Amino acid sequence: MTLDYALMARIKAEILRFTTVEVEQFLLAHPDKTFYAIAFDTHAEYAELNLCFNTEADFQQRLAYYQSGKWAESYQSPEAIQELKFNTGDWEYQCFSTCYLLSEDELQTIQQSLPEDDFSEWEEIARQIRAVFNECLVQFTQTEVYQAIPKIDGFMAFSIDHDEDVADMLADRFL
Repeated sequence: MTLDYALMARIKAEILRFTTVEVEQFLLAHPDKTFYAIAFDTHAEYAELNLCFNTEADFQQRLAYYQSGKWAESYQSPEAIQELKFNTGDWEYQCFSTCYLLSEDELQTIQQSLPEDDFSEWEEIARQIRAVFNECLVQFTQTEVYQAIPKIDGFMAFSIDHDEDVADMLADRFL
């Protein structure tokens, strides 16, 4: 099963509108910040989109905290440091705005239309939703609002799903 064209078009338009409005408002509220990344932190199974930003200063502060605490040994390797840097759950501005692109009723209707004993069709719908998030992030990078984000060299814009591993996301990005 695939989501119909009209629904996909509505979702794409809502993602772009939501992201543009929310990022613009966020930037107005934080005019003195320069960022190393923006992320779509998503949960495709719920059609959930969370917007996240982080600054290098905030990352360094979090890293210092982790490197001096109970789990200091876990935050010494370059891989562990990179994992921390791109784990939106540890960002200063994690999930500063959230949008649910399908209502609970819409999700329930979709789920009820699927065979009860075949989870693969639901996985395909979640894959479609993840693909839409990725596509819309690329579209957002072409907007004036994206261009206005104060960025450091090497700035990253990425989309990561709730169940996706940061290391896998980074590996896919740099293949």
